Amino acid sequence: MWWRTHTDKVVPLGKRTLLKDRILNGDFNPSSYFWQAQLALYVAKDKLDLTRHDTQYQLDIAGVDFMRYKKLMEDFEKEENNRISALYDAFTSEYNITKEELEEAFLRWSGDILSFYYYAEEFLPKTPASNRKDMRGRPKKVLNQPLPRVLQVKRGRPKKIA
Repeated sequence: MWWRTHTDKVVPLGKRTLLKDRILNGDFNPSSYFWQAQLALYVAKDKLDLTRHDTQYQLDIAGVDFMRYKKLMEDFEKEENNRISALYDAFTSEYNITKEELEEAFLRWSGDILSFYYYAEEFLPKTPASNRKDMRGRPKKVLNQPLPRVLQVKRGRPKKIA
């Protein structure tokens, strides 16, 4: 993609990963496309000089930057919609809350996503599916602990004392 100056270094975790790990990883943070678009406008502004050239020449000079801005804003809107819907899906599958209730809670919340997660852990009821996530798969193997010395019995014949 020729219009992007760099990509986010965040590799999104899968849907099955814990919600807290996804938040800490930055899966739901705003993308950098908005700031790249603002940088493209800034570069276009530096190229323009209205005192020396006519309007058509100015558009020819800054046309690539304007196209870069347009493409980056399209990418930003698409990426933000995907991240917001993934955030809603993650919270509604983890906690017993509807999307509308979650939107209202987000609008009233003044902190960041991680602080809202801690609030939800404390006060929102979990869904039955999230309660079962810890019980998936084969049970953990119980390691045999050695018996205390008092309960151990020596095997074999007793030694003769001479």
